Amino acid sequence: MPSNQNTGARYFGVRLYSILLYAMMPFIIFYLWWHGRNNTAYRARMKERFCSQAIDKKWRGAVVFHCVSVGEFIAARPLIDLFVGDESGRPVAITCMTPTASELIQKTYGDWVYHCYIPFDTPRAVKRFHARLQPSALVIMETELWPNLVLYARQNQTPVAVVNGRMSAQSARGYVRMDWLFKRAWEALNYCGAQSQKAAERFLEIGVTEHALEVSGNLKFDIAIADSVLADVESYRDLFGDRPIITAGSTHEGEETQILAAFAKVLQVKPKALLILVPRHQERFDEVAKLIEQNKFSMVKRSSGRPVTGDTQVLLADTMGELLLWYGVAQITFIGGSLIERGGHNPLEAIAFAKPLISGRYVFNFSEVYNQLDSRQAVRWVNSADSLADTLIGLLTTIETAERIGRDAQRIFSEHSGAAQRIYVRIQQLLSAS
Repeated sequence: MPSNQNTGARYFGVRLYSILLYAMMPFIIFYLWWHGRNNTAYRARMKERFCSQAIDKKWRGAVVFHCVSVGEFIAARPLIDLFVGDESGRPVAITCMTPTASELIQKTYGDWVYHCYIPFDTPRAVKRFHARLQPSALVIMETELWPNLVLYARQNQTPVAVVNGRMSAQSARGYVRMDWLFKRAWEALNYCGAQSQKAAERFLEIGVTEHALEVSGNLKFDIAIADSVLADVESYRDLFGDRPIITAGSTHEGEETQILAAFAKVLQVKPKALLILVPRHQERFDEVAKLIEQNKFSMVKRSSGRPVTGDTQVLLADTMGELLLWYGVAQITFIGGSLIERGGHNPLEAIAFAKPLISGRYVFNFSEVYNQLDSRQAVRWVNSADSLADTLIGLLTTIETAERIGRDAQRIFSEHSGAAQRIYVRIQQLLSAS
């Protein structure tokens, strides 16, 4: 039981955080405006950032899912689908923080759900959000924990759940240092579904109560590939014929240069090869296009509508929400964010198609999944343009090895699926008890 002194300090901590957040608001707005230079969507819908927009009464009582960006939304989809498709008639709302996620949410669900940006975590904005939407439950993906949002929900007897929770040792140390701000919010959770036992142990260390905690598994193992995506995959495979295809997905600055250098060496051995390059962030599309041109590759932009011909060497996938398609089309996949200290990205979308994986060593955001892959020799590690080139050439030359790696990786799905249904049942229990 925390002492009164510690409890008082944490109350003061949240108040201090709120004051600082108000003071920083001009800088936060400027940050969004600055981002809007490359993506004007960052400057739009500002009312939603303060929850000043009107919300139709039909959405009151919604189960609110907060998915900070694209990756979290894609992971949450199997769970959200269960709520959208159930017979309760309870509305569903989905919030996010980035324009790319917002675009994908609207494209996926349209008018079936209410969607807006999550408001800034100031007391006034949070109170308006709860007053206008009156959520029946707040479901937060992974670790996107906003103290005022969580604490005000609990004050209003609204159940709060963190699902698909992951917690690295580094992140746990950070939360312990910020105990004065976050511990009350962690203690307030009605439910915390951790991806693994290690993550669960770390959640206990930072303040989640034992009765709220369980190991529910990883929602990303429940990825369902839509029939429309499978049909598109077949269409593009027919279009590309027997060309060797490499998809480099979710790439970041500092990686494309290495990938293009490696691909230049691949072309010396496999001159018909096609590289599908998928930058992680929309605002970098033009920058990556210039880099491809500077390296004198024949390029087609996906957004141009131009066909990929036999002379095309690089397809720049400068559209959002199609990463699954490009992984499905590929023979070999590289998962970005791993050649630099970004921490990697979700490899499970590629695994869903039984594709052989190549990754850099910086995968601390998904270390447990990669550890499982590594234990089965179902991932190939690289650390430079040269090692990437050698690995690509090797896998394109020894097709049997590449197919074996893909099959071994895909077996993880059958062993770890089912998290969405387990979490759905737990949230329904919270709703029934509230």
